Amino acid sequence: MVAAAQKAQTETLTEDDKELIASSWKLIVPIQDTVADLFYRRLFELAPQYRSLFKSDIEAQKRKLMAMLAFVVKSLAWSHTAWQQEVDSREDLFLVVLALGRRHRELYKVPDEAYATVRDALMWTLDYGLGQAFTVETRRAWERIYDLVAMTMKLGQGATDLGTPVKVD
Repeated sequence: MVAAAQKAQTETLTEDDKELIASSWKLIVPIQDTVADLFYRRLFELAPQYRSLFKSDIEAQKRKLMAMLAFVVKSLAWSHTAWQQEVDSREDLFLVVLALGRRHRELYKVPDEAYATVRDALMWTLDYGLGQAFTVETRRAWERIYDLVAMTMKLGQGATDLGTPVKVD
């Protein structure tokens, strides 16, 4: 866990990362339905066993995925001083992602190994959807934010495993 925390610390988002994520997100918004379709198609190609974790109609899940990505991107635009002020818990990225991790473990029974597969599916989707705009630097920025979100989700799921060490890779 110490190694994961040290890695996350060295993988902190830079202002350039935030700009790359925001500018690439602007390209995704007009095609977000297609992006959601591509993501889930790729996820189920990589791990068909995860299909059973979802209801037969995953349209609502697609909307939730895109809303969460939009929320993360929007949160990255907050200034440091904005985060020092009191934040409504529904707007606090950290609290929202912790709760999301807890729900993924407790309600949806998402296994830990799914995080790597979801990462792969997301990076493939962004690469396919953005084409040449998905530069090496843009990919690294998206990988960093995904890794930070995934680590936070794992911390949230760990809150339900009292006495069990949290594995954050």
